[in-house]
Amino acid sequence: MKFFKLLSLPLLLVTLTKCASYKLENTAPFNVISATSYSRVGGMPGSPGSTQVKIVYTSEKEIQFDSAFYQNKKAKTSTFSNKNEKTVSAIFYNSTVKKDVQMHNDSSKEYGNTAPSKEETIPFTLKNNEVVISYIEGKKTKYFKIGNIKKGKPVIMQ
Repeated sequence: MKFFKLLSLPLLLVTLTKCASYKLENTAPFNVISATSYSRVGGMPGSPGSTQVKIVYTSEKEIQFDSAFYQNKKAKTSTFSNKNEKTVSAIFYNSTVKKDVQMHNDSSKEYGNTAPSKEETIPFTLKNNEVVISYIEGKKTKYFKIGNIKKGKPVIMQ
């Protein structure tokens, strides 16, 4: 019984610190000017399409963005800037394409089947027009929610 108590304390601490790591910040070290999502269609044959979220922002200091969470998906971000604007962008790929699975009484004929992949669940409950962006401040990852994402015109990829 003593061993169980000793083992449960570190497990409880790890669980509590993991939950605390997803706390949303009330303010961010950047100001959001606009946030827009674009549906991207076309491109390579068989491509399932994607959604791109672009966030235009201003900031006095350099921000290191990491990931974005949008419509139950997670994507890495990329940043770019020109003379007047700073933009952070993330592309969320649609995963509607399913691979064929060969089922057979003889298990050796099922060679090549892949195990079903577990879709990553995001740690936030978001509406369809909300995005959470993660950024690194010092050595800590922080999260900031941006609402009212506007829908832009669909982009046709060539």
